[in-house]
Amino acid sequence: MRDLLGYIFWHRPRPGTFRGRYERKLAAFQDSLKAHRPDGLVDALSFRLQARPWSGRRSPGYEDWYLVTDFRALGVLNDAAVARQSKTQHDDVARDAAGGSGGLYKLLSGDLPPREAQFETWMSKPPRTSYQVFLDDVSRLVAGGRISLWRRQMVLSRAPEFCLQSEGRLGLPTAWHPTTTRLRVVGATSGRPVVDGAERLGDA
Repeated sequence: MRDLLGYIFWHRPRPGTFRGRYERKLAAFQDSLKAHRPDGLVDALSFRLQARPWSGRRSPGYEDWYLVTDFRALGVLNDAAVARQSKTQHDDVARDAAGGSGGLYKLLSGDLPPREAQFETWMSKPPRTSYQVFLDDVSRLVAGGRISLWRRQMVLSRAPEFCLQSEGRLGLPTAWHPTTTRLRVVGATSGRPVVDGAERLGDA
């Protein structure tokens, strides 16, 4: 979809927070957004992470994706997140959240919805390589595979400039400093059930 934007929000539960309870609150907020869908919202989902894309240090947390059709829709989403219909759900999960960082990315190519991606690779263009050469190289290396390539629009965090989502693990040049994560959608029926009390998250 032309001009599709992805607002990404990285966060983790406060120390001592149970994962199952936190995830249910997160899902309730996103379900409320979709039930009272603001103009331009395409999807809202979360991935469970073991580390943020700019850090090799293990720090379990979450990566939310809010897909919107354009920049105007991003403003509408911002207002809708705390509007009457979703304010309770927003505040419930916000009270338990810590370490928030954001990012804004634009879809450059591909048609793989984030919800269907199995892997996510964060990478950077080498300093002395032109953007056209870099993007041509990416296209050549992923030819034949179902992917989505996203490019950062604003520097809101330390996340790399490019995000490549794919159905399979990709072999990419080390010069791009690729960091690959296997994706797991919060609430996906194929995932391992989460039971309250089984696991606490959050940095000490």
